[in-house]
Amino acid sequence: MANHRLVTLIWIFTEKFGLIFLSMITFVVYAHLLTPTELGVGTVIIAIVEMVGILYSSVLEDPLVRLERLENKHISTGFWFAVLISLASVVVISLGAMLYTTDTALRWMTAVASVKILFTMMARIYVVQMRRTSNFKLLASRTLLGKVAGGIGGVLVALWGFGPWAVIAQALIMEFVSILVLMRGDRRRIPFLIDRTVLRELLHAGTPVAINVLSSQTLQRGVTVVLGITSGAQAVGIFNLAMRIIDLPRSAIYNGLMSYALPAFARRSADPARLIGLIGDSTAISGFLLTPLFVGIALTANDIILLIFGAKWADSIALLQVLACTAALGNLALYATTALVAVNRTYLTLKAEVTTTLLALALVYLLGSVYGGMAAALALLVRMLIITPLQIRGLNTAIGYGWRSFFESGYRSVLAALVMAAVVTFISGRSGLSGYLHLACDIVIGALTYALAYSVLHPRWVREFKVVFTAR
Repeated sequence: MANHRLVTLIWIFTEKFGLIFLSMITFVVYAHLLTPTELGVGTVIIAIVEMVGILYSSVLEDPLVRLERLENKHISTGFWFAVLISLASVVVISLGAMLYTTDTALRWMTAVASVKILFTMMARIYVVQMRRTSNFKLLASRTLLGKVAGGIGGVLVALWGFGPWAVIAQALIMEFVSILVLMRGDRRRIPFLIDRTVLRELLHAGTPVAINVLSSQTLQRGVTVVLGITSGAQAVGIFNLAMRIIDLPRSAIYNGLMSYALPAFARRSADPARLIGLIGDSTAISGFLLTPLFVGIALTANDIILLIFGAKWADSIALLQVLACTAALGNLALYATTALVAVNRTYLTLKAEVTTTLLALALVYLLGSVYGGMAAALALLVRMLIITPLQIRGLNTAIGYGWRSFFESGYRSVLAALVMAAVVTFISGRSGLSGYLHLACDIVIGALTYALAYSVLHPRWVREFKVVFTAR
């Protein structure tokens, strides 16, 4: 059992860290080939399309993963409902683009990009099957192949001088290749059947999950859209570069952990004590990895932007520092939403998620014209400071995961990261180094300082972290 868990996690993170590597390559290329305005236009269009796709995915995927028994009627209902609602969305989005703008290029880009919804939704049933059977090898293969194909296609489009079309081409090719790989791995014939009773059950179970997810995704993608409205495409491009630097490692590690965590939490949903223990251990491990990573990004933001992306992106430095601090704070309640999904109590934080998201969007709308991308970065920070205690309150109500568990799972990584920040800040300005050597020095000093500080706070961390994957 322990070996199976470790193999599962290895495949999960092979996929996620492979995505980091591939995404970083294509993103660096885009940063050099595209202007902030071109990157901003492509980003806004894809953000709109992905918001719709994520909403539908949330309604179907997690409820199907949680089912004790997945029958053919569930598969056919989920698949064909996804196809039909996707086709309807393509039509609606295309018509909306025609009404919103007279720019022919923007109309075509939006209409073509909306096809991504169809590919994304067709894959949901296959992804559910892979997650239920822990076939993360196939999931990793389809994502990595899709990313490679999408990256090559997007870079070629950028090299040919088509600007924002590069971002759209990458997204479409990636999703298309992914669904082809899944269909080849699971060659089942799905009959055209939509069971109304099954559909009602899925919608009833998935709607609260979808609202929570939509709130979170609206926060990320909605901020981009609102910022584009108030500050223009260039501000979106500057903000998006900083956000992508944060999202690449965060999404890879976070999504990998969530893929494993939801089934694991669901299996323990009837035993709150074991579930609380698993959430605490998982939070401690995630904090150990992610907190120093994001604090380190904040400390080295100047070198990262200027050395890797170039001086034309210098306005992203301050944004990157704020977003990195926000991400570090987010590690403290990383599993809150997933745990509430596992025990079917997502409604406990529903109002808080929606309200704080609307607050963040309002801040971007009010301050975007004055502060540009910084308004979006600060809005996300304010939202994180408000939502975290509300999530812990929801977990406490649902399973008894209170403030003591919260502090025990996170205080070591936070204190060790603060020690790291103090040491790196002190030495960095006095090292006399510059360029990549300065960046490398800061990284090495930070890693050694953090490892030492964490080991002092938690001498048995290696053994206890190993137990999480072998005993619980």
